[in-house]
Amino acid sequence: MKKANFLTPVVTAFDANGNLDVQANKNIWDHLIKGGVDGLVIMGSTGEFFSMTTEQKKELIKLVVEYVNKRIKVYIGTSCMTVEDTVELSNFALETGADAVMIISPYYFALSDESVEFFYDKVAEAVKGDIYLYNFPDRTGHDLTPEVTLNLLRKHKNIVGFKDTVSEMGHTRKLMTTVLKEFPDFVV
Repeated sequence: MKKANFLTPVVTAFDANGNLDVQANKNIWDHLIKGGVDGLVIMGSTGEFFSMTTEQKKELIKLVVEYVNKRIKVYIGTSCMTVEDTVELSNFALETGADAVMIISPYYFALSDESVEFFYDKVAEAVKGDIYLYNFPDRTGHDLTPEVTLNLLRKHKNIVGFKDTVSEMGHTRKLMTTVLKEFPDFVV
């Protein structure tokens, strides 16, 4: 049996002027690392990604990758509303040294399974590194189903994991039973 890994979503600290608070962010990361987590999820749902400029996102990515310096894994949430912006930020994060990117599908609009799959197809084709799919139906308005996930895995070797933010454990169980027989190394 594989050991469970604890990947912690991290808040992003800002100063009174809305700029990144470099020292406060370093303090947060050190606190979490000392607490024994296996990885940091930067710019996830609690990371204020939706209120940051592209420049701030890139500044934060550089800062965390350099500061953590491979002490633990760094996962970057690179969710944007467009395929092009998601790909650009994902490749920037990976080229900077992030271990993987975590991508939520476009939010605000209720999308069909076909539209969600199309989005991830286009992103996975262009991202040059490991991708974790991020399912958060309460925020996106749609569910990333186990069936769509399996379709994506059959096409894209760089999709290596899945973060399932749901209240129904049956969803995660179905995801695991649907996917892990064919892709036993897939991380959920």
